[in-house]
Amino acid sequence: MKKEQKYYGLFFQWRFGPKKFTMNRDYQNKKIAVIENSLFSTYTMRDSLMKTLLQQGHEVTVLTHTNSFVSHVEKTGLKVINIGSGNLNPFKIFRYSLNLFLALKKIKPDVCLTFSIRPAIFGNFITRYLKIPTITNITGVGPLFTSKNPAYRIARSLYGFALLKTQKVFFQNFDDMDLFIKNKFVKKEIAKRIPGSGVDYNKFSPVENAVGAHSGFVFLFIGRLIKDKGIFEFVEAARTIKKKYPQVSFHVIGPFWHQNLKSNTISKSDLQGWIMEGVIEYEGEKKDIRKYIGKADCIVLPSYREGTSNILLEAASMEKPIVTTNTTGCKETVDDKITGFLCNVKDSHDLALKMERMILLSPEERIEMGKKGRQKMIKEFDKEIVIKNYLDALQEIFKGEQFIFSAQLQTMS
Repeated sequence: MKKEQKYYGLFFQWRFGPKKFTMNRDYQNKKIAVIENSLFSTYTMRDSLMKTLLQQGHEVTVLTHTNSFVSHVEKTGLKVINIGSGNLNPFKIFRYSLNLFLALKKIKPDVCLTFSIRPAIFGNFITRYLKIPTITNITGVGPLFTSKNPAYRIARSLYGFALLKTQKVFFQNFDDMDLFIKNKFVKKEIAKRIPGSGVDYNKFSPVENAVGAHSGFVFLFIGRLIKDKGIFEFVEAARTIKKKYPQVSFHVIGPFWHQNLKSNTISKSDLQGWIMEGVIEYEGEKKDIRKYIGKADCIVLPSYREGTSNILLEAASMEKPIVTTNTTGCKETVDDKITGFLCNVKDSHDLALKMERMILLSPEERIEMGKKGRQKMIKEFDKEIVIKNYLDALQEIFKGEQFIFSAQLQTMS
């Protein structure tokens, strides 16, 4: 295949995983297309849903921007097609939409599942034209309704048309759902709130005696290295605390992210400066974050807004106390002063105060916070709740056909 052809995605190569299923193409063997911004999200956030669909005999193809995770994903039995990234550059959006259209024409899915803003908008326009039933997941709106950037204004105006004929729209919090209904982007009868991506509390289980088992106190930030995640506030709070508690360490895990506006990204020189200053320790990007969460005393995410933060769900499930912002997608994961502390958005001073309060708690008090956090995750954010909602939605689309919900949660790892 020529390099240009591979780059533009005009001709696609199938990448087949292990052939585990040989059922006839009835209700147990649908073609399902998953349209996602990044393969990393599929691998880390939709793993249980994807595995459940495969276990039931469905053929699942992920249409996304591929990366180093492609080999891990394909081993699970998923097929992957690279359609590139569709950031806010008009040329890239056109190329992304063309690649998506050609891919869907080729595989002819029975149903599409879309996640995030670009797939929700451009994916729904294309699936409506191709008459493919679609289930959309609004994973968060970010600065969509607050930014004055022309690209975001255009995206807002497109949402109402894009979601006009979709069969079901899932929201990860009530604030986003109410916002879309109020703006008439979606009909109330097809909108439903689910508990984010949910958490597999068996996979993210407590690490015994991890809290206080090391010298010094460890705060851990996990997230994409963009401003909206509150990385600048985290660093500024770290500077403040280190002046008073020099033995406290601040660790950062997460990838650089270039699909956002330049005004929302941080530079490698910013990161290198923080490292040289000694204010943070950068661990890079990790496929499996469990051992890093296990070694931390507290997880911190000063995000400006989320759908529902997976990192906070996973940390709480591992019995870690949390400091996060009192904003949509974060506040729902914490019972303030019971499972963690809430701070003001974009307020490094208040963040530092709440982090200091966490330091001053006894190990026993932090352990109790963590235990209550895990109880909250099991009760309110179980991943099986999300899976059941998807299977119910699929059953509504394919009326008279049964999508069996298995109580045995499946994961890709």
